Amino acid sequence: MAESAQDNNPIIVVIAGRPYPLRVAARDEEGLRELVKEINQRFNDFQIKYSDRDKQDCLVMTLLTYADELRGVRTWSDTGQSGELARRLDALNTLVEGML
Repeated sequence: MAESAQDNNPIIVVIAGRPYPLRVAARDEEGLRELVKEINQRFNDFQIKYSDRDKQDCLVMTLLTYADELRGVRTWSDTGQSGELARRLDALNTLVEGML
């Protein structure tokens, strides 16, 4: 069932020193705040490591690390013929069938 706008709480998160107003379901707020904390930590790490770069460069590098991780997870969980998960499940299935 789709949530209505009334089910969402208005919150403000701060990423790289800038506030962003959002509306989130109460059940998702804690997870979102944890994600924002992680994003800010990675951003700060990039600012320290690449002190000669501006904020936008560090934000883009942070975004790219998350995009790369997401792509990896999607590849891993792809249930198509070429997915790593499918290959591993097939191997396990073969092992189990061999034991029966």
